[in-house]
Amino acid sequence: MPCVQCGKRQTDPAKGASPWARLVTGGVQVLLCPACQVADPLWRNRSDHCPTCGSTRLSVMLGSVVCRACGEIQAESQASE
Repeated sequence: MPCVQCGKRQTDPAKGASPWARLVTGGVQVLLCPACQVADPLWRNRSDHCPTCGSTRLSVMLGSVVCRACGEIQAESQASE
């Protein structure tokens, strides 16, 4: 999956945490490369929020948005509203 902002593709990461950011925006999971994170310090503001707890720690699984903080699951139709 390429960077949502610049289109750069992620290569096989070294061991450890990836410097690429994963976020859900508009119900779609996207990646943001480290360079674009630095260039746009407000990039986190684009992330969707969990309607239950307000967290931005979201993932898309099988078409549903899942909150990794509280476990809330939004069906595909709810996530895009």
